[in-house]
Amino acid sequence: MLARRGKRPTQGEPAKAAPTLVLSKPEGGWTSAMQLEVAGRCSDPTADPIVVNINGVRYYIRSQQGAFSRKFPAAKGKNTVIAECSNALGTGRASAAVDAVISPTPLKVVLSSDTDSVYTDLHIYEPDKTHVYWADTNSPSGGIFFLNAQGESFDQAGYGPYLYVHPAPPVGVFRIDVNYWPGGAVQHTVANLDLILDEGLPTEAKRRIQSPLARPGETRTLAYVVIQGNRQPPKIFVPGQDKDADMPAEVRQYKKDEPKREQEGDAEETGFLHPLDENALRRSVSYLALYQARKVSPLWEGRQRDCAGLVRFAYREALKERSVAQTRRLGLPPALHLPTVSSRSRRLFPQYPHIWQVGVDSGGKPRRGDFADAETLVGYNFRHKSQSLQAARSGDLLVYRKPLENDQPYHLMLYVENAPHDLAVYHNGAHGADAQVRVVRAEELFRSPDPVWIPAGDNPHFLGVYEWNRLRPIDGKSAGSSSL
Repeated sequence: MLARRGKRPTQGEPAKAAPTLVLSKPEGGWTSAMQLEVAGRCSDPTADPIVVNINGVRYYIRSQQGAFSRKFPAAKGKNTVIAECSNALGTGRASAAVDAVISPTPLKVVLSSDTDSVYTDLHIYEPDKTHVYWADTNSPSGGIFFLNAQGESFDQAGYGPYLYVHPAPPVGVFRIDVNYWPGGAVQHTVANLDLILDEGLPTEAKRRIQSPLARPGETRTLAYVVIQGNRQPPKIFVPGQDKDADMPAEVRQYKKDEPKREQEGDAEETGFLHPLDENALRRSVSYLALYQARKVSPLWEGRQRDCAGLVRFAYREALKERSVAQTRRLGLPPALHLPTVSSRSRRLFPQYPHIWQVGVDSGGKPRRGDFADAETLVGYNFRHKSQSLQAARSGDLLVYRKPLENDQPYHLMLYVENAPHDLAVYHNGAHGADAQVRVVRAEELFRSPDPVWIPAGDNPHFLGVYEWNRLRPIDGKSAGSSSL
């Protein structure tokens, strides 16, 4: 898994036993300090990073030949600390608890990632538009920004966390952004944002937001937090996950004149398909995907038959100009009508079949190709739409991520609107005789015996519904539904 994160495992003798871990700090008892130091040693000096869980929030700490140390903001009351280090033979674990006799924390923001060699920078915009981040940690209103301190370094790529707490947040809207810069061969990560409100009080509330990132320099707003005052509970609004209809009035007003985002305006202007062509494309993608479950097309190259390959094949062929000869080459029945995308929309892809963004060149311009793996499709070419299947339309993706699978952690399913039962189409990822394109009712996914595949917002493996970024964004299903 470390290789997946972009970190080479330390060379040396292979592990001969499962590691043991000893926590030297915290020592238990109680403290009046605002920060807790977590320190200790793992018996395996190659085990890196150390996984630390404090009151249910996960962090990573770098290991220096087995030793580790890092300070974290304390929470009022009992703080439970669990630390783990792992190698191929097992996991060492230790825990401690300490009571913090301090004031409660009304607002705590924690941003981390599970990928080494990348920067996922936290940017906070306070209600008076003050921008608090790694290069300017000064908050006149009293917010405290903690840099990503690992050992003696305050600017080291990887993991995080970046932390921000405010002991008395002013009334108004806080905007929470992430700015992403990959490093080395690593191009993708998932940002993990933990929001903790009224920590240490009976009204304590937590919310975790996960967002895949791939574009170098991209900035994404992960959440808005509305502080109401008068002992009213704060509100959280997460773009792309919460419905626009549920957007607080304070956020609507804020967005009319919100601060410019980092790198905003530098992105390539991307044209959208005409609405009529959008419906044609969605229907064609659906037909093409479904028919692969009956008989695989000879135009779908054997080496590219996996879950991402099904998406690439269906979208590529859906954009082609229609003809009887093309239908025959696809192996489709002559009577099947694949709707045609207009020449005006096809002109949006002058490099066809290189329709996928696969990175950026030295000048920051998008590079395009005909091949993009699942991570690249999600990171560069599809945008997060919702955590609810109610927003899914034909051709949208259901995106899953299993971090412990080193080679292919992402899994994609194509959604198909099909009265009376919507469907999900996917390649099972197998090779040879076991390879198969499967079709299931979308409702059956909620009854999956393996909880990994349940498309629900509380499933950490389900990243949500994603929509091709060449289709104009619409909140939820439009009137022009593309049901088959």
